[in-house]
Amino acid sequence: MGTVLSVIPCRGGSKGIPRKNIRPVAGKPLLEHTVRASLDSEIVDRTIVSTDDATIASIAEDAGADVPFTRPAELATDNAAIEPVIRHAIDFLSKSEGVSYDTILLLQVTSPLRTASHIDEALTQYRESGADSLVAVYEDHSYRWTEQPDGATIVNYESRLRRQDKEPEYVESGAIYAVDVDRFVETGDLQSGKTTLFVLDSISALDIDRPFELWLADKILTEWQT
Repeated sequence: MGTVLSVIPCRGGSKGIPRKNIRPVAGKPLLEHTVRASLDSEIVDRTIVSTDDATIASIAEDAGADVPFTRPAELATDNAAIEPVIRHAIDFLSKSEGVSYDTILLLQVTSPLRTASHIDEALTQYRESGADSLVAVYEDHSYRWTEQPDGATIVNYESRLRRQDKEPEYVESGAIYAVDVDRFVETGDLQSGKTTLFVLDSISALDIDRPFELWLADKILTEWQT
């Protein structure tokens, strides 16, 4: 695994919840919860925030993260994929600072219930598994259907079992990703080669996409702090 660079992408635009990434959650900007989790990790070597927004950059630096560059506008649109954002960070640090890392840790701001302990557990699993990449997930036991022109079709089961008897599926949470840098540069893919799944509980895996989830994260984190 070697050296670990934590990259926290945090652009200024957000349509669903305007300025979501810096909305107050349990008395702190949403971004700060992820920055603190990364900085409190015992394994992460460096934490950077990739942003196009001056206010976000200032909040990130106040929280203790590095903001070594301003993300280019073309990588901060609604349609921009995350992989080019990571590649830009790798290339910038290599060219401007002459530094490189062995592992990229991607942490999404919208998963504020993921802790430093989760990060260290995930990176330890990643190292011990010999995997090339890691994805944080949570268990799902739901029964799924898809709508077809000739009627609905069962997707993931043949006979209905009790929840506790059904083999779980795993849903990508967005909370933690890890990937070998050389393999990522070669493939441009976060899930490359052998991938290991780091299973979070459903609360820690909470991903903020709607106002209700922002409210819920605030309530949970406020409770944890009391």
